[in-house]
Amino acid sequence: MAFGVYLLSFAPFLQYYGACFMMFEVSTLFLNIHLSLEDLGLQDAIMYFINGTALVSSFFFARIVYGTILSINVWKGIASSEIPINPLISVFVKLANLTLMGLSYYWFSVIIVTAKRNALDADLIRALDEMENRKEE
Repeated sequence: MAFGVYLLSFAPFLQYYGACFMMFEVSTLFLNIHLSLEDLGLQDAIMYFINGTALVSSFFFARIVYGTILSINVWKGIASSEIPINPLISVFVKLANLTLMGLSYYWFSVIIVTAKRNALDADLIRALDEMENRKEE
């Protein structure tokens, strides 16, 4: 599907949107750093927390906020295009867009659930450590 959308991006009405949708990749930088820090076992480092915050923020603003606005503009652009568009291409672009945005919303919900779980785990570990310290005193 992605290759088909790439090929269609050479159509005059999609060139602008193709470049705009590349903004979705902003969060990939932070994701790669996040995974590298996990591989190095640095989940307790402050850099891991800062990078995780940047990952969630960039994902939310680039894919959810900007992506939703951009998707609305794509749909409006296809509906009001002065350039004749093949109906099959129109359906394909809309289907690809729905898939992309659906995945973005799904992955964002997974990110939020994971962040909540990690925060609760950290709080639980801190509470258990405090209980252990009290027992030792």
